[in-house]
Amino acid sequence: MSNNQQYDTKCLDHPYQDIISICSNCPNNTPVCIDCITDIHYGHNFKKLNDINFRNQIQQEFKDQTIPKLNNYLENNKKILDKSNNHFKQIQDNHTMNYDKIFKIFKELKNIIDAKENDITRLLLTKLNENTDVNEIITTTIERNNNIINNAIQYNNYFNNDVNHNNNNNNNGFIELLKHNHLCNNLLSNIKNNNLPDYKDTQLIIKENSLKSIKNLTNSYLELLDDVSLVKKELKTLKLYQKEFKIYEEGCDISHLNIAFLAIGPIECLPKTIPDLIPATVTHLYLQDGFNQLLDFIPPPVQYLYLHNIKYQLIPGSIPATVTHLFLLDGFNQSLNFIPPTVQYLYLENIKYQLTPHSIPTTVTHLHLQDDFDQPLDFIPPTVKYLALQNIKYQLTPDSIPETVLYLYLQDGFNQSLDFIPPTVQYLFLDNINYQLTPDSIPSTVTDLYLQDGFNQSLDFIPPTVQTLCLENIKCQLTPDSIPATVLQLKLLDGFDQPLNFIPRTLQRLYLQNIKYQLVPGSIPATVTHLTLLDGFNQPLTFILRTVKYLYLQNIKYQLTPGKIPNHLTLLKFSSGFSQRFAKGIIPGSITHIHMEDVVYPLEPDSISNPKQKIKYYPNYKHPKL
Repeated sequence: MSNNQQYDTKCLDHPYQDIISICSNCPNNTPVCIDCITDIHYGHNFKKLNDINFRNQIQQEFKDQTIPKLNNYLENNKKILDKSNNHFKQIQDNHTMNYDKIFKIFKELKNIIDAKENDITRLLLTKLNENTDVNEIITTTIERNNNIINNAIQYNNYFNNDVNHNNNNNNNGFIELLKHNHLCNNLLSNIKNNNLPDYKDTQLIIKENSLKSIKNLTNSYLELLDDVSLVKKELKTLKLYQKEFKIYEEGCDISHLNIAFLAIGPIECLPKTIPDLIPATVTHLYLQDGFNQLLDFIPPPVQYLYLHNIKYQLIPGSIPATVTHLFLLDGFNQSLNFIPPTVQYLYLENIKYQLTPHSIPTTVTHLHLQDDFDQPLDFIPPTVKYLALQNIKYQLTPDSIPETVLYLYLQDGFNQSLDFIPPTVQYLFLDNINYQLTPDSIPSTVTDLYLQDGFNQSLDFIPPTVQTLCLENIKCQLTPDSIPATVLQLKLLDGFDQPLNFIPRTLQRLYLQNIKYQLVPGSIPATVTHLTLLDGFNQPLTFILRTVKYLYLQNIKYQLTPGKIPNHLTLLKFSSGFSQRFAKGIIPGSITHIHMEDVVYPLEPDSISNPKQKIKYYPNYKHPKL
């Protein structure tokens, strides 16, 4: 502003009257004229415009408090406007999507519902126009407020640069500042009272049952709903098998979600585009109680399918061939002849359907009977090699399990005597079972025993026939006499977190996965000659004693550098996707035998420093040989 600026000193309520005073009773230092004093401010107290202390106070507050708040207000307005425009863009996109839906649907039904098509399109336009009006109101309101704010800020900048602004006679400049101050403080006072209108999100819901009955359904077939959340709605979740599933809701576009677990309930009708809506990341699909739709929408990435007591009658071909793991949950009550030959893993809860010897296809190799399962086990086909039992209700007897089962898993809560185990079972896996084990609990035919996470019983039940013992993060505290001397191989798996002083001095073969217990020299006994470090092992190799002659490395995480592998080894083997490069010096030249299996990177010319080293390549080594 120039020094000859014409100041705006007119009253806000009476534009033809000059401001002559300030009302002390009203908020935000309301400037008043003679008409104000005799009208709406009659009987109030007033401050004089030439009160220098009061003027300075208002000027200082305007500069130090009001202006910063106005800047924040502008920034907030920008956010609101951006959000408004983004929201409106969603509405426009949704409007376009609705038009596309209408075009596709009415193309099939044109001869029947032309009139309905016109009604719906007009309604969509009406809704769009309503939202357009809302957008214009929001935009106009914010632009008007921004204009008030910008004028105030511009005036403030001028006022601060005006050397004469403290002149007591410069009443006009102060009066205009007073107006700006009042208007802006009114704005700031109303920030919390957002009077902006709301958009009405319009979602087109298509309820399609049959084209044959469309004549009788035209009035209920299509529906426009206001205030329906668009595609970004936060979905509810549920837990199943310790996994968290997102629950699909009708009318929601979930294609943008990066999820692996999806549940679909008994909705009236799935949209035709549901195969495209399900994200490609979904591998686990759960169809809940009452689901009553064709299953032809299941996309190829889904490998794990969970079926509750669905109403849709399943037949051969209902389940896509890409499904390999099938879960039939409590209450499921249909014949199992729909199971495709690609399903190898079958999980049965307490289903109602009565199973017979031919109920399960012979392609199933892994069978899991979950909590409360209560049917005889004579339905198990001879192809099942892996059987897992939770806390089932059915009382097992020695002839309950077919002799074709080689691997038996007794999972958390199992609480029956183990005398039912057939002599063909060689591999026994025990979770935190409730049944108390004794020295004669395990049949002598078991050669490999796996004690898994949470197992919490003394190990004095292990028979001398067990040659391989695998321990996960069991709760039972191990002592030097916990493991019988007859064990030839010991595997300590992920999470194991106890000192290794329990290992018997007779043990020669030790396998270590990503155990938590920190290893130091002396952790393993000197009798160990064969050491295998399994996938994920991530500790320095300094604990390896000179008595270890054979070292087998799978895909360990610990990064090898020259000098890390002991040089006293006789044989060094890389296998199971070992994924580190063989830089010069990684393999000590003193090692006489090197075995190469399915490694990610090949041996380099300078990987071998000793030409006398003998290298054995297995058939799964896919790289050029040195």
